Formats: sequence, structure tokens, C-alpha cells
Amino acid sequence: MPRNEKYAFRLCGYTGFLLSFVQSLVLVRHLGLSQLTLLGITGTVILTFYVLMMITKILASGEVIIYYHHEIAVIATSALFLRLTGQPVLPYLDVLVLGLGVFLACGRIGCLIVGCCHGRPCRWGVRYGSAHADAGFPRDLVGVRLFPIQAVESALALCIVSAGWLLLLARHAPGSVLVGYVIAYGCGRFCLEFFRGDAGRPYLWDFSEAQWTSGILAVAVSIGASVRILPASKWHWIVPACLGIAMVVLTAWRRLDPSRRFELFHPHHLREVVGALDHLDHRLFDARFSREPDGSLTVHVAQTSRGYRLSIGETRGASGLIRHYSLSKKDGALSLGAARILARLITSLQRRSFSFRLVEGRAGVFHVLLNTRSDSPQEVLRRAILNKKPA
Repeated sequence: MPRNEKYAFRLCGYTGFLLSFVQSLVLVRHLGLSQLTLLGITGTVILTFYVLMMITKILASGEVIIYYHHEIAVIATSALFLRLTGQPVLPYLDVLVLGLGVFLACGRIGCLIVGCCHGRPCRWGVRYGSAHADAGFPRDLVGVRLFPIQAVESALALCIVSAGWLLLLARHAPGSVLVGYVIAYGCGRFCLEFFRGDAGRPYLWDFSEAQWTSGILAVAVSIGASVRILPASKWHWIVPACLGIAMVVLTAWRRLDPSRRFELFHPHHLREVVGALDHLDHRLFDARFSREPDGSLTVHVAQTSRGYRLSIGETRGASGLIRHYSLSKKDGALSLGAARILARLITSLQRRSFSFRLVEGRAGVFHVLLNTRSDSPQEVLRRAILNKKPA
């Protein structure tokens, strides 16, 4: 990552750790707990963090920090430390998870700065430069506006921490903050995953690892409440039930939705579309030096793994070259809803701001016209069809 951003990322991490430690000191003092035990927990957390990071680095052949992995490991090792030292487990874990929330809030700001854990393409958002790409950011997303999902998750973590403070100050049963944090963050993370755009994460049945982890942790908390390890509450089973129902409903909706919105916006497919457009742009640039006598260009077509076909072309207008796209599907006609989604996606992936017009052609082919010239859309489409073959 760029040098300044690298320092900023580390600064966010160190700041998060320092703030979480200071917060824990204040809460431990308020609750009448042992500060010496807190120091022991802090050492356990640091050791767990670096051991897990080194194991992940060896297995993944690179430095990868996955928050959920560290959250589970830190809570487990801290609980073991407290049990071995004869200290009450739940009061200290209440303090610990609030510290994790503060650390996460600062860490996501660091992610926002360097471009990791980024959102999907959007009409407004943050842009990253070539220096970020040199450090590992996807080069074909340089200059593209991305939804700032890292900032949203940071705000979510701060809200959960604030709610946890209220629970602690109100002297709720030990473990209530732990349960509330795991449930609240799990629900929020389940929803935020739909706005993530980084493709290097595993999926099972079209749900991400983080979404499955959120559901599993909600079930684990409910079981813990049922066996009296955690504070009991009737709503504990409502959350995992709702997450399970949501997954079933979403699966059914994805199969019935004619626009195929989910598969089009799936991070893996998004990267394919981005790569296809980048490839077509380069082919179009190379073809400019080998035009036919009538001024037309050879049409290049790219296809994603889901069977969506995209082609790009240029036609001469009164004010210069005008770019246009054609969209189709390998098996069956492309639906109007899917064409609209692809058109908006193509427009959002442009490095400059454009408006577009979607025109339906023959045999399920749609044409996307970027309104950047003085020519009327109808005239652009007429020349486009004359100068190229359908995708």
C-alpha cells in the first residue's frame, strides 16, 4: 500500500488498541474488577492476535486479518485464561467485547484509507488511485467509485459499543453485553455483506463466510442461554430463527427474480464484469489504429461465467467518437431488468460521470448509450447498429 496510507492504517490499528485499553480500564474500575486481571487479558489478547495472524499468514501465503476469526479466538482464549486464574468470566468478557468494538471501529477506518474490504461499485463513494493498485488493490477498479462500506461498519461498531455502555451502566446481568454485542454485530454484518465488493472471500450456497459465521454465533449464543451459561432471554432464539428464515427467503427470491440481481451483483461476478469491460476497453483502444474504410471497428465480445455477454464499439458523431455497449445472454434472451442493472453497473464503472440510455434491440439484445455527445440517442443507436454486429 502507499507509504502514507500504510502508516495511516497502522496508526488506526494502534489507536484502536490504545482506546480500547483505556476504555477497558475505565469500565473495570467502574465495575470494581481487578486491573491486574485486565492486564493478563490484554496480554492474552495480544498473543492470540499475533499467533492467529502468523498461522493465517502461513496458510494463506500472505498477511490476512479476518475480524470474525480474531473475535472468536480472542473471546475463547480470554475465557480460558479467566477460568484458569479463577476469575469470573462473564463480567470481564463484557468489557472485552466492547474493547473489540472500539478496535474494529478504528480498524475499518484504516481499511477505508487503504482500500481493503471495499464496497461494490456505486454512483457515489470513494475512489482509489494507482498507488493503491501497486500495493494490491484491484487495478481495474482504480478510479471507480466504491460504496464506503468500511465507514458504515465502523459507525455500526460505535453504535453497538454505545449501547453496551448503557447496559453496563444500568448494571444488567453479567454476560448481557457479550450476548448483545455478538447478536447485534452479527445481524449488522449479515446485512452489510450484501454491499461488499471484494471478491477474495469464500461463499457457500451464495452466502459469504461472514454471513454463515453470524448465523452460527447467534445459534451458539442461544444454546449458551438455554444451558444457563449466558443470561437467558426469550429473544435469543428469535435472532437465529430470523436469520435462518432470511436465508431461505433470499434463496427463493434469487431463483425467482427475473432480473437476476443477486448473481449480477455477486462480488465474484462483479469482478468478472469489471475485468471484461477493462479487456474490451483495451481491445477497443488497439483497434482504433486499424479501422475499416467506412470508419467502423471490429466488435469484441466478452462473456462472464454466468453467460452474460458484453461488447463495446464506437461510432463517429458530429462531435467525435461515441462509445456504446451491447448486452445479451448466452442461453435465452436477456431480461429488461437484468439489462437495466448491467447498464447502471457499466455507467458506475466509468471513470467520469455519465448518464445513459438503454435501448432494446432484437433477439434479447440491449444497447447502452452513454450520453456524452450532442448526437441524439436515436442517431447514436442507428449508427451503432450499422457499424457493428449484435453481441
